[in-house]
Amino acid sequence: MSILNRGPGPFPELTHRASKYRALAEDLERIARGEHPGELDLRDAPYLFDWQLFLMPLPYLLGTVFGHPKIEDGHICRTSELITFDPVTGYARTFSRFYRLGSPAPKDGIQ
Repeated sequence: MSILNRGPGPFPELTHRASKYRALAEDLERIARGEHPGELDLRDAPYLFDWQLFLMPLPYLLGTVFGHPKIEDGHICRTSELITFDPVTGYARTFSRFYRLGSPAPKDGIQ
């Protein structure tokens, strides 16, 4: 999402966007060092199961979610842009947040 700035500012709506980018960068730096998120890091992360990976138009996951702050438990969730994920370790980092990953969807799709 782009934000149009008009005039000399200030632009307080950019503060929230900057904090999301800062948190994402810090998480990616930790993962790059091999410091994958642990149980404590993921304790409040939504749980996504029966998930599938989609690559178009941007990579994202689609699955059933529990514990999401805006989506009711048991509903289908399409994540924001998928930045990195490790299905073996069981986490995904999207633009917005971490997700704890359960099992992927069966080969014939989400149930």
